[in-house]
Amino acid sequence: MKEKQPRLLEPDVKAIRYKLKQSQSEFALMIGVSVSTLQGWEEGKRQPEGPAQALLRVAAKNPKIVAKALGRA
Repeated sequence: MKEKQPRLLEPDVKAIRYKLKQSQSEFALMIGVSVSTLQGWEEGKRQPEGPAQALLRVAAKNPKIVAKALGRA
């Protein structure tokens, strides 16, 4: 029987966006998601998964590097 891996803490999407001084539409465009997806994450209705979750974890640690890498700095 396969054990479930412990779930890592979800990134605080709104806090990351605030650190980058981005509007919801600017941040959604930067990370390649729709504004409604971003709003769902920020409101806790949905959780980022896969590559989006990984990108947001990196952005939580160093948002300016992510912005620079995505050409938005």
